Amino acid sequence: MLDIFLAPGRAFARLKEKPTWVVPLVIVLVCNMLFALLASHYVDWDKQRQATLEQMRARNMTEEQIEQATEGMEKFYSSPVMRYGMPVVSVLFVTVIAALFLAVVFNVSLPMFGGTGDFKRIWSLVCNAGLVMVPAVIVRGPLVLLKRSAEVTTSLLAVAPNLKQPFLKGLLSQLDVFDFWKFLLIAMGLKVVFGLKDSKAYTLSFTIWLVVILLLSLLGMRAVGR
Repeated sequence: MLDIFLAPGRAFARLKEKPTWVVPLVIVLVCNMLFALLASHYVDWDKQRQATLEQMRARNMTEEQIEQATEGMEKFYSSPVMRYGMPVVSVLFVTVIAALFLAVVFNVSLPMFGGTGDFKRIWSLVCNAGLVMVPAVIVRGPLVLLKRSAEVTTSLLAVAPNLKQPFLKGLLSQLDVFDFWKFLLIAMGLKVVFGLKDSKAYTLSFTIWLVVILLLSLLGMRAVGR
């Protein structure tokens, strides 16, 4: 398993012969859920509540609607099962769906870059590249503990934490060093597993990353603007 970090070429050569994904996916899920559990403990719920109230008033909701929504929030915040369980379950589904989405997009795109689609191998490649979540949690976890806050980042947003513009804020938050590492590994895997040339492998991988970043940034801006 360590070969994905120490000798990725050798790790991907094995994947080419025998695609494996169960153990890497389980490790990624466990890491994501543990981090979600830790971060949930340090969420500033008062700040979250205030931000939600401001959004509701900006939407011109009536006081009765705001009161009903506030009661729902209070029930959520007062329930340990909801406060800790919901983020963990959400991370579980988001992680799997995100990995499936990437695998489908890469599999569909491969023929356009001279490769041949093979979902089992591309799925295995995406799951193994996702193991960068292990060092990500090792870095982000202590940051949460040191700051005693869930609002930590290893993205470019760290250089502009008070940025207010929704699109730019979302864009910088998606430019994460560990995501860059993951898509770099995917590009290397495309070379080894599917025989793509360097230029095509890196172009495909980072083009898809850029598209994902832009989509998430736009969706984030729309959500804030609602």
